[in-house]
Amino acid sequence: MRAWIMVSAKESALDVGKLIRDSLNFDAIEVLGPYDVVIRVDVKNPQDLWENYISLINSIPLVGSCTTFLSIFEKTKPLDQRPSAFILIDAAQSEHIEIQEELFKIEEVQKVDIVLGTYDIIAEIVVNSIQDLFHVIRKIVKASKNILRTVTMVTFPNNKLQSNV
Repeated sequence: MRAWIMVSAKESALDVGKLIRDSLNFDAIEVLGPYDVVIRVDVKNPQDLWENYISLINSIPLVGSCTTFLSIFEKTKPLDQRPSAFILIDAAQSEHIEIQEELFKIEEVQKVDIVLGTYDIIAEIVVNSIQDLFHVIRKIVKASKNILRTVTMVTFPNNKLQSNV
């Protein structure tokens, strides 16, 4: 089962992401949006998620809170290192599968998971340039009349992060 852990920081998000990567060896991705860090993990069950991820992340002093989404239907393409973003999607009731199928047809969409949580779907997109990002986001929003609202979180490339500490 895939889980998406969205971390909100008490202080600098760059420091929290670096701390999570360095101290816990998790693939923490800094984002611009309602959350500061996204961590995507595969877990055996909710207890595994709590014991091996959430409780460890919450033990880091700069972590303010964690919001977790559990994937119930997953679709994934191979990933690469181009610019990327996560799109959190509110969907019309009972239209999740239709939206997932439509989004997965878009070349730049690499992952589309139907999740349990505040949002209904999490999509990960990869583009050739930041300029392409806005075009693809518009394409996603127009992919289905059943997409009610989206929130976009643009990622920071991990190899270009600079800490102020």
